[in-house]
Amino acid sequence: MQGAERLLTSGSVKQKIVRFAIPIFWGNLFQQLYNAVDSLIVGNYLGSNALAAVSSSGNLIFMVVGFFVGIASGAGVIIGRYIGARDKESIETAVHTTVAVGLVCSFFDDGTWNVICRDGASLNEYTG
Repeated sequence: MQGAERLLTSGSVKQKIVRFAIPIFWGNLFQQLYNAVDSLIVGNYLGSNALAAVSSSGNLIFMVVGFFVGIASGAGVIIGRYIGARDKESIETAVHTTVAVGLVCSFFDDGTWNVICRDGASLNEYTG
């Protein structure tokens, strides 16, 4: 019976949805807190030019994080369907595919930011 309590296909739908949404809520909350603390520290120690750079890039970073959270949520839906169907082979395939896509996206994302920021201003311009 304990295994049935963990399935989203049985029990109170409202309670299951709330339990599913709580980690997403906490992730978004901490992302916003990170942006706020980053702005406070940069504004107090590095000056207005650095604060403008951090503030203008915060929304872009939040969009990129949201994009990857959306991909992960979609993968979770697919994996959840296979768990509900108790199809272990498809679960393993979906999990491995999700990890592979995550690794490829992280390398692509890192490489893209390195190319974009390569010619950008260095931190030394603001601190020194």
